[in-house]
Amino acid sequence: MESTTSEQRKLSRSWGSGRWLTQSQPLDRTLGNLHIQTVQIILTAIKQQRIPEGARMPSTRAIAESLCISRNTAKRAVEILIEQGVLASRDRSGTYVITSPHQEFAEDTSGDHDDIVDWPRRFTIKLNSEPELPPARSTYASFLYGQFDASIFPIGRWRECERSALSVSEVQNWGKDVVDEDDPLLIEQLRSEVLPRHGILARSENILITLGGQQGRYLVSQLFGGSETISGMEHPGMPDMARMLDLSRTQVRPLALDEGGVIVGDQMRGCDTVFLTCGHQCPTTAVMPLERRTALLEQACRDDFIVVEDTFETEIFASGKYPPALKSLPGSERVIHIASLSKLIAPGLRMGYVIAHPSVIAKMRALRRLIHRHPPGNNQRALAIFIERGYYRTFLRRAQAVMSERQDAMAAALRRHFPGADWRHCDGASTFWMKVPDGVGAKALAASAAARGVLVEPGARYFHREDDRDDYVRLSVSSIVASRIENGIRFLAEAHRDGACHI
Repeated sequence: MESTTSEQRKLSRSWGSGRWLTQSQPLDRTLGNLHIQTVQIILTAIKQQRIPEGARMPSTRAIAESLCISRNTAKRAVEILIEQGVLASRDRSGTYVITSPHQEFAEDTSGDHDDIVDWPRRFTIKLNSEPELPPARSTYASFLYGQFDASIFPIGRWRECERSALSVSEVQNWGKDVVDEDDPLLIEQLRSEVLPRHGILARSENILITLGGQQGRYLVSQLFGGSETISGMEHPGMPDMARMLDLSRTQVRPLALDEGGVIVGDQMRGCDTVFLTCGHQCPTTAVMPLERRTALLEQACRDDFIVVEDTFETEIFASGKYPPALKSLPGSERVIHIASLSKLIAPGLRMGYVIAHPSVIAKMRALRRLIHRHPPGNNQRALAIFIERGYYRTFLRRAQAVMSERQDAMAAALRRHFPGADWRHCDGASTFWMKVPDGVGAKALAASAAARGVLVEPGARYFHREDDRDDYVRLSVSSIVASRIENGIRFLAEAHRDGACHI
């Protein structure tokens, strides 16, 4: 009996020392959340019975030393396991394993029998994943669109608005279940501060808040698509918009472009709905002139089709150069206006809106309710406060100045390093659309540039009806500082010359 007790004490000292932790899979410090990884290490040891039920756990200090983590991180891991009922803390005695590993923890076998169900055969929709850009060993310059630019984001003012939105009185406003309603303060700020910049007058019943412009596009495509409809879409145009229309089972008609955007006329005749980015056109950046906008609305009325106006990058036009939105012009009753409020501020905020006839908004609201009821109320209120206090207007002025500097730097760099190249850019757009010269493929150019630390986007995915297009690249200055643009384009030109030498 004494021998058994002695042996148990030796084993307990061994378990309590934490030596078994050093035999575990090392922590992956690139993933972060070290306390969660520590929890998983301890759970694995219990499942594998390397530390049995009833054993005393090492101290948090011993755990921290064994895994080379802070003691606070070890404490958080142990607290989680105590809350889960895996460990128990005894006063002045320590922490002990109390859960039977055989009963409480089943091995994860989710990937062991993947061939039991033929999942692809059961999918009712087809969605192809986007090809990823080649990884860069080190990134010197990213010319990819839509990246967050912390250098111009007003972090202090946004945090101030977030704190205000978390006050007791504000939480009472947005924390309750409003079913499918939107934040009334945000709606009012849109009506008074944002829409007038585009010449739009709207009542609250004309407005729906969305999770970015992307959700607005999806909702409209679902409401107005269908197997018996024809939807016109710019070509080249937004890749995700093309996929949404494919999901709606509408017949997609590619619409040709020129330097003024989509060409109005015969190609739209017979369409039920046309989806357009009038300024700036995605990806060519073309801005549709006023005369063509007027002609478009006249044709929509004459040929009885709906126009979906997607305001792509219209926030950073220089002051006084805002083109009038289609929705602001006479005869715009057939226009559905989609916009993003977060693309420029912070893409991760995911906030946008739709302006349309009340009957359309009501249907979109009902469809949105089936998905997630409404966008998070705290984000809506924080953004409303941000606009109300004038921070949004101030931010736009700063963004306009910064983007103007970067656009000038990019244009100068392209002229210097790609002389004679065919590229397009209209004032106020953060992107440039360039035809790759000398027959070098855009995908090969992107791969070669990535090896030099320069990220660019091949343009093939914008030609949704031509799979073999490999002659354009899209360059964005949305997140790169002006001082790096010159060398970034120089490296891109070097990658192009190397590619041309191998043809």
